[in-house]
Amino acid sequence: MKKLIYVVGLVLMLSTQVHASETATPQEIFDMVLKGVQVMQGLGEGGLRAFNDPKGEFAWKDTYVQVYNCEAKKIVGHINPALLDWTSEKFDSIQDKKGNYITRLICEASNKPYGGWVEYWWPKAGETEPSRKITFVVQVPDSPYQVSAGIYDDTLSIEELNKISQ
Repeated sequence: MKKLIYVVGLVLMLSTQVHASETATPQEIFDMVLKGVQVMQGLGEGGLRAFNDPKGEFAWKDTYVQVYNCEAKKIVGHINPALLDWTSEKFDSIQDKKGNYITRLICEASNKPYGGWVEYWWPKAGETEPSRKITFVVQVPDSPYQVSAGIYDDTLSIEELNKISQ
């Protein structure tokens, strides 16, 4: 019996590690952002809770979906509660290593008819050196919210990514 419990525990531990090391694809990013838009359209502000749960459906593989209110200059749905407390000044001042204002890029891309992909350089979790991150963002129709998700990728161009979202 002890051996069976040990084997089951080992399998569960390994499956959790495999899940955490999986990388989301651009298509998954696009699909999950659209799913997030549907949640926000259906529930409005009440839908924000779904994006704050680090074990919820909007946190998967190596990424998560987040929600902005660009007009208010706030992150309003995120698995890291500290980001929900950012001031509008902090929201507007975050820069990557190349001097790009990240939230400005994301908010501008959300104004495109089908949303858009942006790239910026940001450290991966647990690292200090920035890596290229690509993020898809779209405006929630008839609401103040924008929904986005991103992954780290060094190979795909913005032009290739935009083909996914059109």
